[in-house]
Amino acid sequence: MFAPTVLALASLASIVAGDQCSGNGSKCPNNVDGVSPTYLQCNSWTHKYDSFNCPAGQVCFANPNRPGTAMCGLPGSGGIPGQGSCTGNTAKCVSAGQSGNYYQCNQWSGQYVNAQCPAGLKCHNNASNTGVYCQ
Repeated sequence: MFAPTVLALASLASIVAGDQCSGNGSKCPNNVDGVSPTYLQCNSWTHKYDSFNCPAGQVCFANPNRPGTAMCGLPGSGGIPGQGSCTGNTAKCVSAGQSGNYYQCNQWSGQYVNAQCPAGLKCHNNASNTGVYCQ
């Protein structure tokens, strides 16, 4: 009873994976971030996308630092569009002194991800504007 469904899903995945491409680009299936545990990598010989698995527990995200490429990361760790790339343990408040929300650098991806102060505390930028503290 379940075999036709699995076969249909496998066929759909191979159609998506077989799309035409050029160069060394990569992308998430259906161009959707944070959902698929696989990514599509252009095969420069066949000019078609091949499907590859992300490491266990990770999902595909478009890489905002390198347009036309994908990266794998933990669910919820995709970069925040418009916040740019980052290095080290840098962080910055979304609205300093107004809320507990801030952006924290994800060292693996080099992208800012959403973070939050403990309940009831507000985010403040440190003196050098390279980190935050919650108060």
